[in-house]
Amino acid sequence: MTNITMKIVVLILFFLLVLLSIVAVILMLGSVVSRARRGKSNPKRPSQIAKNAQKQIMPFRMLAEYYGGLKQASDGRTQELFNKGLSLKQNAKFFQAIKPFEKCLNRNLTSEQKIGLLLTTGNCYFALDRLDLAQKYYGKADHLSRDSDNTNGRLSCLINLGLVCAANQKWGDAIRNYHEAIGLDQKLGSAEGEAIDLNTLALLYENKGDLEGALTHYTASLLIFERLNDRGKVELVESNIRRLKNPSARTNT
Repeated sequence: MTNITMKIVVLILFFLLVLLSIVAVILMLGSVVSRARRGKSNPKRPSQIAKNAQKQIMPFRMLAEYYGGLKQASDGRTQELFNKGLSLKQNAKFFQAIKPFEKCLNRNLTSEQKIGLLLTTGNCYFALDRLDLAQKYYGKADHLSRDSDNTNGRLSCLINLGLVCAANQKWGDAIRNYHEAIGLDQKLGSAEGEAIDLNTLALLYENKGDLEGALTHYTASLLIFERLNDRGKVELVESNIRRLKNPSARTNT
């Protein structure tokens, strides 16, 4: 075999190897794309229980409001700024409402008023889906409410912090906040607030996948609403219990 023939054979073998390599890469990419498509077309479906329970957890609509006496503030300018921000907030102009609230925060306030402003500003950020900022403001309010022993303010902080966690699907953190909130409901003697928070706590357990914990707290909520003779809330909780026991059951939500 001549040198020219040898070179031709080597070149042919080289091109064949290159071609095989290209084919192998194409096949590998095809496999990756195929798996990706299968994963996209068949996403992991949440359980029917979780889907129905999530319908009731609408954090923005469930946020606690606490104004700390700001509506009747003795300082006219403070009252004016707060009422301006509150009017904007109530008309769903959340971004515009933050500016007068922030100006109000820079004034000489009582701890109760500051807690109210921090919570209200946090609620605006929540409505704007800025959960990081909402949590920051709630955290400041919570710290101040603990330092000043403000039970009503702290209760609102715990509820809203729990709802931020729920919005982020951090069910364990949300549950811890709601357990503390229920302790304060009991301290304040608010049976209705306790029953409402027990129902929400049960929803959190349900979303976490702890059905036994959910049933325990639904039952506790139901007993209080029955004692209060609140038929609307009784029916709601009974519907939740039916759904928990039978995921395919229709709900009122």
